[in-house]
Amino acid sequence: MKIKKESIIFIIVTFGMLFLLSDISKSDLEAASGALYKHKILRIVVDPGHGGKDPGAIGPRGEKEKDITLALSMELAMRLHEQGFEVFLTRKGDTFIPLEERTAFANRMKAGLFISVHVNANDKASLQGVETYFLNLTTDPSAIKVADRENAIASKSMSDLQFIIKDLTLNAKINESSRFATSIQKSIISSLGKSGNTYKDHGVKQAPFYVLMGAQMPAILIETGFITNAKECKLLQKKSYQNSIVNGIISGINVYVTKSNYAYNSRNS
Repeated sequence: MKIKKESIIFIIVTFGMLFLLSDISKSDLEAASGALYKHKILRIVVDPGHGGKDPGAIGPRGEKEKDITLALSMELAMRLHEQGFEVFLTRKGDTFIPLEERTAFANRMKAGLFISVHVNANDKASLQGVETYFLNLTTDPSAIKVADRENAIASKSMSDLQFIIKDLTLNAKINESSRFATSIQKSIISSLGKSGNTYKDHGVKQAPFYVLMGAQMPAILIETGFITNAKECKLLQKKSYQNSIVNGIISGINVYVTKSNYAYNSRNS
């Protein structure tokens, strides 16, 4: 029987491939699989607001924003890690970290997302609720007031920041940060509602927060509640309430990551 030349070539190639595959160890295959998985892990930097010499806002009985934000952030980081995310904290204790070093740290870590966790404050003690911010210019007096308070420890004034942001080319991330903030805000409100808590949805806002400046990834700042509201201040220190907020943040992250190809870009390789 005459065998065609093409058939002989096919047989040779097939046996050659089988030989090569048999020479690949199980560990090699696992390493390749692991590398692919690692490439898709989203790195997240969680930033507990304030710390050290900067207590942040103060509650009715001397409660400090820096303590609440650290508790929330530690729980959030642990839970995200359990889900397979790579998570880095800007601080793990009562340490002062300059605002400009927080996003710089996220950039060095090549993070896919940056989340700064805060607690709000207002002269009006009855004010309560959740709001999420992304970096941008604003003329909203209430947003400017919040940014002024959070920027108090920064070396630059609000007018400086407005001018700097105007000239930044990094603001290509504004749209992504807005989408990310919207996903987080909706999910936190949904989580609080499901757990039977009363809440006020202040929505998504934009303001020139120094801590978000220079971020090379979608970056947001969450005001998880008002420490100046006695009732909400107590809730913010309860583990169950903190869990509801953390559940919402994680849900919001998963929704954003699922809908966004940006989160899995080459920065994570």
